[in-house]
Amino acid sequence: MFNSKDNNTKSNNTSTGNTKKGHTLLGEGTTINGDISFNGMLILDGTITGSITGSQNDDVLTISESGLIEGKINVANIVVNGKIKGDISSSGKVEVASKANIEGNVYYRTIEMNTGSRINGQLIYQDDKKNSKIANIEDKKSK
Repeated sequence: MFNSKDNNTKSNNTSTGNTKKGHTLLGEGTTINGDISFNGMLILDGTITGSITGSQNDDVLTISESGLIEGKINVANIVVNGKIKGDISSSGKVEVASKANIEGNVYYRTIEMNTGSRINGQLIYQDDKKNSKIANIEDKKSK
């Protein structure tokens, strides 16, 4: 009666390596101290002090006007309309909205900036060769 869907349908197919991507919202007034790794979409209206890492090539981090991050960010795609104090590394697209205030370097492949946005740091284009070198260095540091 309550289970009207076909029992053979799986929303999370781990046998083929596919995982269901979720959407996470951290609301205004929420504060997190520590590192975060996410999969899918992370929408930040609150504050995070620590590094943020997206675990997939199509993850999206969205920081609203009230959002604040103090730490390093390493994601595929990012939309910034809040404040960031730290470096951003993106393998996909960086969108810097009109209310964005970034204090740190932005390592990007594709970037879009709106009038009124502020970046106090360097904009550094990353091609595939540079990204693989950075990954190799990070792997060596973690060993």
